[in-house]
Amino acid sequence: MSTNEIIPANNKISDELTEADKQIIQSKLWLLLKRRTELYTMGDSSSVRIETAQELMRSIEFCIGLYLKHSGSSRKLLAESELEELFSLGQKLIEEQLELGKKLYSKACLTAPEIENLSYQDTLRSIGGFFKHYDYRFFAHLIPCDIDYQLCNPVRESMLGIEYLNDYLGRIIIENDFVRKFNKESAESLLKAYCSDYKGLLINLYSPLAANSVGLALLDEDVKALNITAEDGDHLSSLFGTLSATPAKKALHEAALHVCSELNISDPSSVRYLLKTAEALLPRISAALPHGNLGGIFITF
Repeated sequence: MSTNEIIPANNKISDELTEADKQIIQSKLWLLLKRRTELYTMGDSSSVRIETAQELMRSIEFCIGLYLKHSGSSRKLLAESELEELFSLGQKLIEEQLELGKKLYSKACLTAPEIENLSYQDTLRSIGGFFKHYDYRFFAHLIPCDIDYQLCNPVRESMLGIEYLNDYLGRIIIENDFVRKFNKESAESLLKAYCSDYKGLLINLYSPLAANSVGLALLDEDVKALNITAEDGDHLSSLFGTLSATPAKKALHEAALHVCSELNISDPSSVRYLLKTAEALLPRISAALPHGNLGGIFITF
């Protein structure tokens, strides 16, 4: 295993590891793996299948890396300290994050929009089992549940274990709160126009509502109406046809802020989420403009 797998360098001179440091850390890692393996087998053996040993090592790396990241410590600490102590501190952080995760899960369930979507409902149900099956003592990096529902702005692939789950839940709560700002019938009409089988297919509920509300803000119309008429679509095509990339990005940014104002969204994370969503429309708009139709981005129902 590479020491870089524990946590990326912070690009500081003090964070750089010498070859001697790396050898010391590697030796400590193998020793810690031996101890964790003995605990895993309850003292029966210090050896396990290669696949199991690899998973135990990844869990060690995840726990130690989590502590270094949250404490802001340099990787130099790996060469200077007992890895078992750092591992224990990482496990304590995981215990704290587990308690946070349970609260986030409860909030995600309580704020779930009353719109039927199979992957959304199956994912929430499966996440409930995470807290029963998550073995952070030995396999802290794993995510023992099925997460099929696609977020508008996905969690970074580098995130693992409870850290991934909490980030996912935080994002789904943001999306839940946004979707619930709109009339259910209007939202369902938009989703049906966006995808005829929106209940059964793997689609995101937030994305089309966010796009249309931003489009209406650009037109200075009621963002809660959600519907972008064919005439509205023509006006948006004309608008973006006259704007270069930088002004277009600024217009989308300002429209997203206007939507937040109209919907009384003040939470900084939620505002940033919509801003990112709005700005991500620009490449799609640029690709669609030569064809003279933004109907795949701003939906008419």
